Amino acid sequence: MKIGIVTPFDNRNLGNRLQNYALQQILTEYAEEVITLRNKPAQPSFVDRIRRGSPLAESVWLNRLLGEKRKARMLDFNRTYLRVSKKVYWYNRDYSSLHPKDCCDWYCAGSDQVWNPQLGRSGMFSYLGFAPGERTFSYAASFGIEKIPPEYADAVARGLGHMGAVSLRESAGKKIVEDLTGRSDAKILPDPTLLLSAQQWDRIAAKPDTPLPDAYLLNYFLGEVPPQRREIILQTAAENHWDVIDVMDPASPFYAIGPDAFLSIICQAALVCTDSFHGSVFSFLYQRPLWIFDREGEGAEMGCRLAAFTETYCLQHCRVRETALPQIPEKPDYSPGYTRLREERLRARQYLREILLPEDRL
Repeated sequence: MKIGIVTPFDNRNLGNRLQNYALQQILTEYAEEVITLRNKPAQPSFVDRIRRGSPLAESVWLNRLLGEKRKARMLDFNRTYLRVSKKVYWYNRDYSSLHPKDCCDWYCAGSDQVWNPQLGRSGMFSYLGFAPGERTFSYAASFGIEKIPPEYADAVARGLGHMGAVSLRESAGKKIVEDLTGRSDAKILPDPTLLLSAQQWDRIAAKPDTPLPDAYLLNYFLGEVPPQRREIILQTAAENHWDVIDVMDPASPFYAIGPDAFLSIICQAALVCTDSFHGSVFSFLYQRPLWIFDREGEGAEMGCRLAAFTETYCLQHCRVRETALPQIPEKPDYSPGYTRLREERLRARQYLREILLPEDRL
């Protein structure tokens, strides 16, 4: 059996590359081969489409030569750990068929924000429109927002209508499916990164080129960091005699890291401060002290993802309200969340078995 994954193929986002790897690893339990269909947004210019689709666009050495060291690390991660399609597909275009070498027995949409229309992902490619609906399913797909803007409702409803089995990452997504299609069979399942244990993630973790400090606070913010928040973080680090590592700061020696080094930085942090879903997930898996902040600026409306995560895994005490900071234990007790995680992992695998190994039901 061969399974094809359609997921945002973001070579600048650490969490995105790690969830892609996790989904591939999980589906490999059910299939002999799993590939990810590389996909990018089509640009109006024909020349730009040729440039973006060229193998040179994903050349590790060329991006390194051009000073794109962080992207080069992402591409190196893809080359080392992912199996990808022969062709690059434009996700804002429709396809009736794929390159012969990319054809699969099953196709999976997910995870991450594969159905976020505000990212341009309302077209049929993200809903696997190139394949028969009965050979498609989603795994923990996310819309990334709580409601679909009216201008995208018809396109999203059409896409969902094509899908076979549907699972979402958040309850807000399940409600969107019910409201737009009337379907009540959609399931809520954990992000694929949660299906791998810390020990399994350790197998691909790598040391960053720059030695880590003995004790440090990790900053990982995808949104804006208001001055008051920055002051709180710096003061907390100073009080505890911690260095501060900000992997989103281009001036930081830890900016040009890949997803594998990102894992190592999280698992040794004295405290992780983040507004990132996947930053929170890996801190939870590695049992690191965690402060989860609301997203500010662009993407602030995506808070449903973190709200669902903290509620499901009993991490409400990690949410930061600027005037009430959580305690910082040396080793947090996440045991209630881990109990729930074991249950969620069983549900996830049962969902996949029912789709991919239907003979198990006989």
